[in-house]
Amino acid sequence: MPDYNIISYNKIYLNASTFKIETSNRAFRYGDGFFETMHANGLEIQFARDHYNRILKAAEILKLELPDYFTFNFFKKQVSGLLARCKLFQAVRVKLTVYRVGEGLFITEAKNCDIVIEASYLGKGHYKLNDKGLKLGIFTEIPKPNIIFNTIKSINAQIYILAGIYARKKGFDDVLLVGEKGNIVEATSSNVFCIKGNTVYTPELSSGCVEGIIRKQIIEIARKNGFNVVETESLLPENLLEADEVFLTNAISGIRYVLAYKNKRYFKHTTQKFINELNNIAFNDYGTR
Repeated sequence: MPDYNIISYNKIYLNASTFKIETSNRAFRYGDGFFETMHANGLEIQFARDHYNRILKAAEILKLELPDYFTFNFFKKQVSGLLARCKLFQAVRVKLTVYRVGEGLFITEAKNCDIVIEASYLGKGHYKLNDKGLKLGIFTEIPKPNIIFNTIKSINAQIYILAGIYARKKGFDDVLLVGEKGNIVEATSSNVFCIKGNTVYTPELSSGCVEGIIRKQIIEIARKNGFNVVETESLLPENLLEADEVFLTNAISGIRYVLAYKNKRYFKHTTQKFINELNNIAFNDYGTR
């Protein structure tokens, strides 16, 4: 039986019930940190090197000093060790959280950090396209600011929570966030793509979207299949009404296809082809790196 009560804390494994967060913790007080969500299968993280590089980049942006021992090999072995101890050998959600430790209010000298890794069973192996297409809406109440730490997975995720509440209230499966100019940025936990003819459109990183691991893979897959890929700051909600296909991407689900936006209905032919190729890369060519 899987044991979800084990976590990794810095260099050790411990029972989750013994791990305590004090009220003075800077993650609790200020959201001073970031997280990384990953897909693992057979004790291996898919696209491990990309995830590790994004962890390094997030730490640099937030002025956090990762410990010297936190090398790429340590990162992979620590996750594999956690999954083995939890008896999680199939598809797994792995969440790594990094937060600043030390004293201080907003002004602090602290740069050191703690690293916590958790794992939970996903119930499936390779990426699989959702059986029921998503009904998509637009969240415009709070535009997402185009600032550098919004390109990482900050643990201060209030805008995504409010967008999720809006989606549930309105009966949408997910909603797209917009920037200050009304341009589409991303979904609540995913990057967004749309296809029109032989062109694939997605918001560029300068629009303020998270630098998604699967986003990178889909751009490469699309180009290899002869598609013209346009990364743009000018993707607007009305452009969705002209698209042939729309889909969302993240490291846990891979690709989720969108069935409807307003009165528009979409196909999923190319989306299905993309997820097949993504599986080949993630679990055959790239998964053990």
